[in-house]
Formats: sequence, C-alpha cells, structure tokens
Amino acid sequence: MRRRKDPALIKERHAGADAAAVLEAAARSLSGAPRSKRSLVERLITAGYPEEHVITATDRLEAVGIIDDERLARSLVESRDRSRQRGDRALAQELRRRGVPDEIAVRVLAERSDEAEGEPLREGEQTPLSAEERAAYAAAAKVRLRGGDARAEVQRVAQALARRGFPSGLSWRIARERVAGAGEGSVPLQPPEGLGEAD
Repeated sequence: MRRRKDPALIKERHAGADAAAVLEAAARSLSGAPRSKRSLVERLITAGYPEEHVITATDRLEAVGIIDDERLARSLVESRDRSRQRGDRALAQELRRRGVPDEIAVRVLAERSDEAEGEPLREGEQTPLSAEERAAYAAAAKVRLRGGDARAEVQRVAQALARRGFPSGLSWRIARERVAGAGEGSVPLQPPEGLGEAD
C-alpha cells in the first residue's frame, strides 16, 4: 500500500521552491484541464508555493497564451450550449466560480446573444439558438410532464427553467406554452442538430 505524503511537509517543500519550479508546477497543473488565471493562482498558493513566484509564473503563462481566460470562457459557453442548455445567469455564475473575470464573462455572454440574433451563418454551420429557443428546448427535452394539475405543471416547468438560469418571465411563458401544447397532444421538440441529450 502506498503511503500518503504529509501535507505539511509538501507545503514546506513548496515554500522553498524557486521560480522555475513554480512555473513547472503551474504548467503541470494546466496539463489536466484548462484553468483561469485566478483559479491557477489560488491553487498554487494553497499548495504552498511563494506568492511572488506564482504571480510571475502565471503572468508568463498568460503572456505566451497558455492561460487565456477569454478562450476558456468561450469554450465553456460553447460546451454548455451543446449539452446542457443553460441561461445566461447560470453560465455567468459558472464562469465566476471558475475564476473568469466578470468583464470577460459579460462580453462572452453578450457575444453569444448577439450571434443568436445576428446575421445568418454560412451553409453547413449551425445557427446559434436564442435564449427563447434554448429555454423551449430545455423545457421539452429535460422536463417531463406528469399529467397533473395544469397550474402545478406550469409552476414545476417554470421553476426547472429558472434553475437552469433562464429569466423568470421567459421561464413562465415557455412553461405555459409547454403545458398548453402537451394538452393538445403536440409532439415534443426535437433537439437542434449538434445538441446532445446529456445533462
């Protein structure tokens, strides 16, 4: 059985690390998954590395493009659009939790909204979905109706959409449409091309 290393000894060893060792640790930390600059700084300082070396290392990695908060934010938003259908509020919260600065998150989410309303894409490219289309798809694909009281169903669907970060007015409107459509025996929405069923 492998013995666990003492965390106090590890932190003590990290405290004496030089700039090259901190840069190597930062690069190693990024090899598993991309991180925001703030997230990486917090991780390295928590591990016991000297703060001045951590700041120098992360600045250097950012200068050469290895750390790019905007690229991370775009990647995360595109990934969530393909798989989870979240509203802007939920995505902004996730970006904040991952250490992406608010100004970058706001810019990326605004561009996402502009793309959905903007010019048509070239042939073969997928059309970005508007917030309304994402909410309607999420309501149809992810929230199952139980066939009970219509008011209770509307409330349940609206709450599920609100938890996904969609605005409350839009959530209630889509929920009413979804429950009314189910009463008419309508066929549920098919997922737009390129969107998975994973939640």
